[in-house]
Amino acid sequence: MTEPPASPEQLPKWRDPATVATIATAAQVLVGIAATWFLLQQLAPILRPLLIAVFLGYVLMPQHSRLRKRVGGPAAITVLACVSAGVLVGLGLAVYASVLGLSEDLPRLQQRGLELIHMVERLSGESPSGAMSEAKLEQQLNRATGPLLTFAADVLMDACVVAMYLLFLLLEGARLPDRVRKAYPTDRADTILIVADQVNSAIAAYLRVKVRASLVLAIPVGIILWACGVKFALLWAILTFMCNFIPYVGPVVALGTPVGFAFLWFGPTWQPITATALLLLCHALSAAVIEPTMIGNAVGLSPFVLLGALAFWGLLWGIAGMLLAVPLTVVAVIVMDHFESTRAMSRLLRGG
Repeated sequence: MTEPPASPEQLPKWRDPATVATIATAAQVLVGIAATWFLLQQLAPILRPLLIAVFLGYVLMPQHSRLRKRVGGPAAITVLACVSAGVLVGLGLAVYASVLGLSEDLPRLQQRGLELIHMVERLSGESPSGAMSEAKLEQQLNRATGPLLTFAADVLMDACVVAMYLLFLLLEGARLPDRVRKAYPTDRADTILIVADQVNSAIAAYLRVKVRASLVLAIPVGIILWACGVKFALLWAILTFMCNFIPYVGPVVALGTPVGFAFLWFGPTWQPITATALLLLCHALSAAVIEPTMIGNAVGLSPFVLLGALAFWGLLWGIAGMLLAVPLTVVAVIVMDHFESTRAMSRLLRGG
């Protein structure tokens, strides 16, 4: 005789249907997260420049609308695309040339570093470490040379790829709404276009003012460093502009890197001291006056969420991920806010 099936009360706890369903859901979520992480890592060479081109397109579209009224659609796209591609490739070449020059100056930087180490040792009363300090510093500089050149080559390559993507995005952007309406039923197409319009408005507003605020900071930084005689002023200005898009961590890197280079290059003279004081003033004005006035609460995310997004995308895609962290998180929150099942989560992620 077969025994009758056990009732839910008689089953072990781990075999309870509700427990089994919870475990299955958790397993599916973990598998989905792992698969998404793996795909994002593998597709990084394609997705990173594509997303950068998309967000640059948001900045350029208003200029395209103004230019189209004057010279017509095809001519406006051609002029804007060619100028944008030229600027991107030019900036990539400038960064590459500056990094090459920086690598050539590493022996002098090494000597300056040794002099500063010996000065600190004399002031602190410690015995000079001599050859050991020199060997350690030379080893660290040799380790940094390879990644530095690789980074410069990657920047130049990514700039060329972004320029190509941006050209096609500008050509196809105006046709996207008509294609969506042809591909989907009317109700579904309207829903997609409404979400896209919300995303477009939020990202365009954020990027437009962020680009202006970053330029207002980067241009004086470059002028100050050039006036103080600090080499590679253009490189430090570009670094300041890019780092200003990275919350919290970016301004520290943008300030500390040129200041550290200036002290390492000149020693404790008036040039690095003056540059440090003026750069501190520029960053303080930007953080306390310029950005709050221009940006306000345009992002709409809590600081904790911004730090989490910065850590996630930075770990996944490095510096490019940190640059894209805020826009990508804003897009995710807007999309989640549109659906009932994820609306509560989007409200949790918003600040204020």
